[in-house]
Amino acid sequence: MSRYSQTSAPVALISSPQNLTGSWADLGAEIDTNGAKVIGLWATLDINDTNNARVRVLAKHTSAGAEEYLLPIRTVSASDVKIDAEYIEFNSDADQLMVVSFDLDCVVPYVQFQVTAGTAGASPGQIDAAYYTIGY
Repeated sequence: MSRYSQTSAPVALISSPQNLTGSWADLGAEIDTNGAKVIGLWATLDINDTNNARVRVLAKHTSAGAEEYLLPIRTVSASDVKIDAEYIEFNSDADQLMVVSFDLDCVVPYVQFQVTAGTAGASPGQIDAAYYTIGY
């Protein structure tokens, strides 16, 4: 990435397909996002018998640290702001290529992508390929 660019070049996150199970599992390695506004995941989903494929990002304040924090999704009302754990769910249970992004607000120095399925199915779905880009 040049120091004048706004977005990094795509980086491969996995070298072989990642099966989707009923539990959250790491997708690739931890990523250095120091100073990033946003991170994008470019995913190739092979759905097979899976329903409700999901992806999320865990925030980490220390490289290789054990503490992994959920990113919030905010619901704003007239009196307060409520938060819940953010994850992205593929609404269509079909093979697809999708790019999804997560806001980091320049405060998250490391992240870990994770994937799961609402229902893994007899022939579990998988992420066949995954790349990430970082926006500054």
